[in-house]
Amino acid sequence: MKAQYHPPLKRHESLQPFSRDHFIGLKAANRLVDAAADAPEARAAAAKYFYDCWNAEMAEHFTQEEQLLIALMLPPEIAQLRHEHHEIRTLAKTGGSESAGQPPSGPWCKALGQKLHDHIRWEERVLFGAIQRRATPEQLTTLAEATAEIEKHRPGLRIRRGRKSPGGRLKIT
Repeated sequence: MKAQYHPPLKRHESLQPFSRDHFIGLKAANRLVDAAADAPEARAAAAKYFYDCWNAEMAEHFTQEEQLLIALMLPPEIAQLRHEHHEIRTLAKTGGSESAGQPPSGPWCKALGQKLHDHIRWEERVLFGAIQRRATPEQLTTLAEATAEIEKHRPGLRIRRGRKSPGGRLKIT
């Protein structure tokens, strides 16, 4: 994917943990899309990176968004969030290959990478801004308390370059 410059978006502190999580998702998405036209080994490496990220952070991130943000969303936003999460989860479950042990297909890599990328960009550029504009100060405070609690209980989940977390979870390079 060709990088484009977008100025940083101001996030309320309650949404910042979700935005930080999105970095690793975008990195995985870009790797998948870039590898889609490459050799099977490159697709396999991109898929492994995705699954390492998915298992370490992204799957839980989806659940936390669904638990914490839906109360602050309008029905069309809820429908879009749930639909996109379902699509990404479904692609993640299929593994991109019809037979076990085979590298993922290029179309699977591209589809998953593009869906993940587009979903994260929608959340960052549309959903989070709408939540910030609509939510009351009390709602944002409650969300900030919940996200702070999540961060406190998962210090090893934050993926950092090539190190193991204090809890022993893999950190992705």
